[in-house]
Amino acid sequence: MAAGSVVFSGMRPTGRLHLGNYWGALKNWVDLSRDHACYFCVVDWHMLTTGYEETSGLQVNIREMVLDWLAAGLDPARCVIFRQSSVAEHAELALLLSMTTPLSWLENNPTWKEQLQELAKTKHGILTEPKKGKGPLEGLSEPSVQYGKVAAEVLSEQERKAYIDRSLRTSGFLFYPVLQAADILLYGGTLVPVGQDQLPHIELAREIARRFNSIYGQVFPEPKPLLTPAPRVQGVDGRKMSKSYGNGIELAEPPESLKTKVMGAYTDPKKIRAADPGHPEPCPENPPGCSIFALHKLYNTTWEKRRVECMEGRIGCVACKRDLLAHLDGPFREFREKRESIERAAGEVDRILDDGAKRARAVAAETMKRVRRAMRLA
Repeated sequence: MAAGSVVFSGMRPTGRLHLGNYWGALKNWVDLSRDHACYFCVVDWHMLTTGYEETSGLQVNIREMVLDWLAAGLDPARCVIFRQSSVAEHAELALLLSMTTPLSWLENNPTWKEQLQELAKTKHGILTEPKKGKGPLEGLSEPSVQYGKVAAEVLSEQERKAYIDRSLRTSGFLFYPVLQAADILLYGGTLVPVGQDQLPHIELAREIARRFNSIYGQVFPEPKPLLTPAPRVQGVDGRKMSKSYGNGIELAEPPESLKTKVMGAYTDPKKIRAADPGHPEPCPENPPGCSIFALHKLYNTTWEKRRVECMEGRIGCVACKRDLLAHLDGPFREFREKRESIERAAGEVDRILDDGAKRARAVAAETMKRVRRAMRLA
């Protein structure tokens, strides 16, 4: 990695993080922060692109997420941790970048199209019906509306289209790649840690930077994706771990609920008795693979031995789950203790976010001076 690289990344504040968040992104952030200039942002404005009707828990979710960041090892002395909405320059730069960004780039963004389709099916797992006579779901036919909520699977095509048109097809939702580009470019971000599926996001940010530079001169470095291979963390039901599926294990999961989730997790439906040969990894006999074995691979250094034992029918699923709990006990206890210690320090999270915002604003202000000069606005 080139010397002088600036790393930028962010997360939407959805509350407490699960193992998928940690192994997929947060662990890598901690590693990067040891050797590089890093900006890690709570992207609360991005949260509003799809969650603008559900802001009552936003501040609590920000706090809970940042507590997880800190407990996982992010050190504010080594990186800048801040809230997007605390740095007004994000909005100013996004507005100015929008002046040169063709609308077709945003409309043809494949990720935007995919998100429209996905969010039309489910919004945080369940589509919430606003108060009577208000909002995008007004007029939906029964039995779609049940107890004030709309289950995604009962929505008709017509209702899904109505939901998209009234709720999701907003200018903010379409505009989010421009705001994302502003987030990165504001700090001279040269590296953005992403998975393979997020490459279109970064390529669009590069195009936005190139177009701006071609018109006004070289102002921004072009950010590059930093591909970060991460294990696909399997949820307790066999699917990818996700809050929208409700199948996650939180980083600070309490002992009793951790035990409940592990003991009830998906294994191999064909392994009925302990002596039956199992299929711990994805295969035709067990396409998702065993959720318990997937966690053994992350937390048990002798997981290869466990795979052989399972395949040869030398261990049952219940014993395997209990063994996993033993391996999880230490890491989870240490994380909870560290998190509780930070939480007990009154005002610590606010202090870190406020300090990070000051540091971020200082850099952002210098960037905007250059932008305004280049655009002849100053």
